[in-house]
Amino acid sequence: SAEAAKELPYRDEDFVAASAFFRMASDIISHDTTVIPQKNHYLALPETTNSVAQNLCDILNWYDDLLDKRTEVRAELDSSRSDAIPIVRFTVTPNIKNQQYHLERRRQRREVLPTSEDTERRTKAWVKRVLVKLGICPFTKSNIKSGQGLGDLGVPVANIMYRHSSALSEGSDVYLLMADAWEAISDMVAAGPSGKSGVSSILLSAPGMDDDFELWAGPVFAMLETCVGAIQAEEMVGVVCFHPQYVTPDGKSWPGFGQMHSVRRLKKWYYQHAAERQVAESRAAGDAPDGDDSSSSSSSPPIPPLFDNEIAAGGAWQRRTPHAVINVLRAEQLEAAEGRRSSGVLYERNIRVLVGKEDGSVGLEKLAEDLKWEQSL
Repeated sequence: SAEAAKELPYRDEDFVAASAFFRMASDIISHDTTVIPQKNHYLALPETTNSVAQNLCDILNWYDDLLDKRTEVRAELDSSRSDAIPIVRFTVTPNIKNQQYHLERRRQRREVLPTSEDTERRTKAWVKRVLVKLGICPFTKSNIKSGQGLGDLGVPVANIMYRHSSALSEGSDVYLLMADAWEAISDMVAAGPSGKSGVSSILLSAPGMDDDFELWAGPVFAMLETCVGAIQAEEMVGVVCFHPQYVTPDGKSWPGFGQMHSVRRLKKWYYQHAAERQVAESRAAGDAPDGDDSSSSSSSPPIPPLFDNEIAAGGAWQRRTPHAVINVLRAEQLEAAEGRRSSGVLYERNIRVLVGKEDGSVGLEKLAEDLKWEQSL
């Protein structure tokens, strides 16, 4: 009925289509295909467009080309079956040798992964320590809700959604991760941005990918970001990369929107805003005249120098979580946060707090010790 339809949560059909598409690819490839050497599978996506369906096929085929193939899966639109409804044909060509062994090994690896309860407990401890207590994210004041301090910009405080994926860092398991991620994003949109059940952000942990940062920060996030664009979701969500082995980009190539700023940019911000902060502190103490913007006042101590590897560590430790994590934020929250804060001031402050040489800085040894403790919870 019309009244019942009004009570149903809104779901973006393109998000649902993305989740269904990658779930289908994951289910196909995770089953034993040695009996039938080649087989076609079909998926109808009636609520999306041919353009979105084609984009999803292109993303899967791009990743399939990267794989060291055990089973090849290709996706293409099958226009012969329907012009009105997008129908995707998945063609599977297995490499029959040792396939049953690999499927069994994958099953055994999943059995020893941390549970969803484990990853939620550990990630919550990290959020409380790093984002809240150390103030690394000025708009997160607890480990259950975020968005604080943005209400006057139209962004309500809402729940943090914790999710879990059992995907492994074994080639085609990326399809399982993509399905889990888009299912979570669809649930976030359906929950709305406010109210008792409203969701502000997602922290999805994938402990099976903890040991492969190269895969995580490279192909995985390239697929996620491309998929956001492919289904025209840029005005709704953004994705951010976290990992226990996170490495700050060196700036020699474009790392993607969801990555930390480069070492070069962080270094520029650190020295620029450290100098400005010193002048402001000198003025407050009466040691520098108003209007003097010099950073070299005789009464000001020199800015504690940091080597490039220390700057890099200061960036990396803002992103080192107990497990591999996809952080999904609402686009309006990202835009409001960027407008409210000064990125340079924030990152100078965060680097100083984490790895700076002043009294009160946490230090690399303590950061590593605390992360190890959270991973054991």
